[in-house]
Amino acid sequence: MPSFSGDGGPLLLRRPSTHHQNSPRFDSDLHQRRRAPIRLPVHMHPPPAAYHQPLPLPASAKHQHHQQKLTAAIQLQAAASLSSPTIEIREVWKHNLRESLAQIAALLPNYPVICLDTEFPGTIHDDPATPRHLRSAHESYALVRRNADELRHLLQLGLALVGAGGRALPVVWQFNFRGFDPARGDPHSPASIAMLEAHGLDFGRLKAHGIDPRAFADEFNRSGFARMPGLSWVAFSGAYDFAYLAKVLRRGRRLPETLDGFKGLVGRLFGPWVLDVKYIARTCGIRGGLEQVAGALGVERAAGRAHNAGSDSLLTADVLLALIARFFTYVDVRSVYAGAIDGLVV
Repeated sequence: MPSFSGDGGPLLLRRPSTHHQNSPRFDSDLHQRRRAPIRLPVHMHPPPAAYHQPLPLPASAKHQHHQQKLTAAIQLQAAASLSSPTIEIREVWKHNLRESLAQIAALLPNYPVICLDTEFPGTIHDDPATPRHLRSAHESYALVRRNADELRHLLQLGLALVGAGGRALPVVWQFNFRGFDPARGDPHSPASIAMLEAHGLDFGRLKAHGIDPRAFADEFNRSGFARMPGLSWVAFSGAYDFAYLAKVLRRGRRLPETLDGFKGLVGRLFGPWVLDVKYIARTCGIRGGLEQVAGALGVERAAGRAHNAGSDSLLTADVLLALIARFFTYVDVRSVYAGAIDGLVV
């Protein structure tokens, strides 16, 4: 069996340590729903029964009993909803925010790799005098910070989960946020907004039914995400993804002034295992955007449309698995690339 660097096991095979009681299994039928998965070339044992991550309720016996019933109901509901033979992109609005985050938190012990993608109102600041590939990491971050702090609003967040054996979960969550209103004069790139509308983003529905970013931050913390160790967070060209998600989780506060400050913030919010698939692909000699890198690896979009956060997060997961299968047979990719965000590597 190959040996791995790091803290005891390869990416996608290790589960965060928990001490909660066993809960009903999800994985008996899950993996039959997708095409044949890309398997990591290592010996694998089946994952043990899933664990639950309880919501932080007061520690009275009454509340603990209610908590156990609630968690079991969430997991049984999730297991039932995963019985369909197709990949589902599950829309999340204000009415099902808590339920959706609780379902994800319950699955994380067996699916500890979170691939994310965001949609936001474009960029309005650039440095045309310096081509992107010639900018320093500090110059690139200065533009990310200026754009994210001025445009402010996260429109969509997609979360796809990857677990033991190198398999992506056949359900993807697409969170839809309210708050952005171009009629109110919120800054944005008109070309970006037109592109998002052309790809199906309904701004009227975001305004009427979208998630309050402050409610998302509260439920994110309540669900246990922030306290679960051992998670890996993965994006493609992730500087803006992590910047906008950090702003939401910090209730709109401005980003740190320096690149080092931003890296420290990302580490505090998401832990040490932050990966950028575009940076990994580039070091392997594959360049381009998400669609181009996927094409070079023979990976097809499994569900949804481009420039929708749920679909793009799933494609990011599949591209990550393809890179690992092709280039990192005997290497824990985290030990090489953790913390390296494309464009922000000094």
